Amino acid sequence: MICCFPTLYDDEMLFSVIARYHKYSGNENPKHTSNEIFGMKTICATTVLPANLNQFSQRIPDNNKYTPDQIIENHTLFPYYSPFIPEDRYLELVRRMREENGASLYMKLGRVSSNIKSNDYLKYCSQCVDEELNNNGEAYWHRTHQVEGVKICSKHLTELNDSNVFFSDRKHKHAFIPLETINSSKCNSTEVIPKSEYKHHIFIAEQTYFLLNNNIKPLKSIKIQNYYLVKLKELGLVSVGERIRWKELIPQFNDYYGKEFLQSLNCYVELDKKDNWLHKLLRKSELSCHPLRHILFLGFLGETIHKMVSNIDQASYFPFGRGPWLCLNRAAPHFREPIINSCSITRDYKSGDPVGTFTCSCGFVYSRKGPDKTEGDQYKIGRIKCFGSIWEEKAKELKQSGFSLRNVANILGVDSKTVKKHLTGKLENMPYEKSTLQEERKQSYRSQWTKLMSINKESSITELRHRDPKTYMWLYRNDKEWLIKHSCIDIKKNTKNSCLRIDWEKRDAEMSVKVEPVVGEILKERYPFVKVTKNEIFRRLNESTCFSKNLNKLPLTQEALNQSLETTEQFQIRRIKCVVAEMRKTHGSIKVWKVIRSAGLKSVYVDKLKSEITEEIEGLKKKC
Repeated sequence: MICCFPTLYDDEMLFSVIARYHKYSGNENPKHTSNEIFGMKTICATTVLPANLNQFSQRIPDNNKYTPDQIIENHTLFPYYSPFIPEDRYLELVRRMREENGASLYMKLGRVSSNIKSNDYLKYCSQCVDEELNNNGEAYWHRTHQVEGVKICSKHLTELNDSNVFFSDRKHKHAFIPLETINSSKCNSTEVIPKSEYKHHIFIAEQTYFLLNNNIKPLKSIKIQNYYLVKLKELGLVSVGERIRWKELIPQFNDYYGKEFLQSLNCYVELDKKDNWLHKLLRKSELSCHPLRHILFLGFLGETIHKMVSNIDQASYFPFGRGPWLCLNRAAPHFREPIINSCSITRDYKSGDPVGTFTCSCGFVYSRKGPDKTEGDQYKIGRIKCFGSIWEEKAKELKQSGFSLRNVANILGVDSKTVKKHLTGKLENMPYEKSTLQEERKQSYRSQWTKLMSINKESSITELRHRDPKTYMWLYRNDKEWLIKHSCIDIKKNTKNSCLRIDWEKRDAEMSVKVEPVVGEILKERYPFVKVTKNEIFRRLNESTCFSKNLNKLPLTQEALNQSLETTEQFQIRRIKCVVAEMRKTHGSIKVWKVIRSAGLKSVYVDKLKSEITEEIEGLKKKC
């Protein structure tokens, strides 16, 4: 157990407190620090999702105890992602951070597949540093400053500075570097934020801070999508038939933030691109989307993370408000009283806007186009579909009392021609119900769809829809429940086969010739030396891991790899040769122990390789 360990500050990354411990401990080699804290020398100095936290918790002193869950919630970036990932993945990630070495955490989180670029360097706020030096005598790395897209300190609302410490450094992956040791004169220049973008950056910083400091559990993607759709409906960007008006939504979203701002975050949405990130956010519940994109979309909707979390379970859309609704029958004693419990919503054929039809027990039926945008809209009538017996009796009563047609019309809220037609009996007061014609059309379309399915038994619903789009859309809009029930085809049937296939032969030819130059780059690197491995080569080729797992389909690439890969012993011997050659140039005399230290040889291999070191030294002496 460690006898003394620093106290973690508010919003401090675990990486930061370990860096401070490393500084105070006097350890020269960061691997010694990793071994003391985690019981392993091979733990990487990660800034996002640390692992092996059970060991960490057990090794720090009892008077300064932190549980793995406290570390995860308060000193890692995990709470930033947790609301937007599935619950099973959330639990698996927590388990791995507690128990494992973190080798596959990024992949499990989904960061590997995200095209949101990570920061190049760790960031800091100059005002935070000054305050911390005055209050604590030392400064530290804040986790809220390290999140993608955050360029402003949420506390001081000032621009963050780039340090000269890499956010992820493969060459120094075991190094824990405290904030105080950075040389500000060698730091990178800070990006100047245009005034027009400042409010957007403040919003991103504030929402990021809220995510990191409220420990929100997974919200379920289907609930998030429903919340977004409800808000889009309120903005008139979704039709009654649940179709998103992409041609209106995408330009409005891009205009709200501006093209340059969105491009700088890799979040600009191309209107003509059929499968952009906005489609995935709103339509593909099985795919996780980066939290930054959720934040941007909430900002466009005029919402916040706090509002969404508070209201997500009650999210629903009522284009005409919640019932009961007002009866607008001027002849009824309950005029303008909320007694209507029935509101049928249909879609306007031309505009796609919702049309509400309100049916009162007095027989009065009226409709209007929505959605209601002001309180006064609830008093509007678009069309009267049925007047009812109370209205009819009132019209007759007023006429018999000596009122003119114009006066009767004014009292009842209609024009004089309507009153005249009703009083003369030329307009029948037909009850409001679905017409026989509508029912006949329904049966006709049902028959057409059933026939189409019987002829094309092997086709998917999407294929059937393309064959007869008119029939499909009519049933979808007017008879959706029947359509779903009678379309018993496995929607996922041809998903895999319809995916874009990889031309393995072509990719093999392309990659095989790239292997040798990449290996040459690796062999030239010094301090640290990098072992020539399959994963390292594929990483530098920027190729997906699926290729490394399908080498049986890449024979030329496989052969090129077999000729280039190093065993552990070959890697160590290469390090020895390089170190001896370097020492010969700079030191003159060469000692075995110096070679061992400079080459970074593990103790278990030293005895085995001492003869190799001696031979290399003697060989150089003979050449000289």
